[in-house]
Amino acid sequence: MADEKITVIDDKDREEEALSLCKWAAARAGVIVVVPGLGTLSTVANDIYMIMKIGSVYEEKITEKAAVSLLGSMGTVFAGGKLATLIPFAPLQIPLAIGMTYGLGRVVMEWIKAGKPKDMSAFKKVYEDASKYAKDNIDLFKKDPDKDKPLGDETKKFDV
Repeated sequence: MADEKITVIDDKDREEEALSLCKWAAARAGVIVVVPGLGTLSTVANDIYMIMKIGSVYEEKITEKAAVSLLGSMGTVFAGGKLATLIPFAPLQIPLAIGMTYGLGRVVMEWIKAGKPKDMSAFKKVYEDASKYAKDNIDLFKKDPDKDKPLGDETKKFDV
């Protein structure tokens, strides 16, 4: 038998890596939401890159198009917050952006583990709990060492 490289990743390692991505993306959202010229549209790009990266952690290829579609379908279930980030008031924008992105990341993790069902409504509580956790622990995200590092091209426009 030829030498084959086998990588074993247990579920706990995947979970930790995916959570780390959620935290990084949420921390980044808290930075870019208030940056002139970036703002809310860049948080969409940030969310899409996070979705794709979480998919990679679970060895699920989520294309850019699929991530955009997922984000769009989640918007109908978890509507309300993205528009509020357009209000130019940092004390409102930052916790909303962090909470929404962290909540989204946690939903994507659970969605993948559940076999990627079409109906997203079952994940509403996951989103609400994760979003609340992020808002209650806002300083953890504001102090994240990766918050100034983009997950991808934040100037890219996506049709969501």
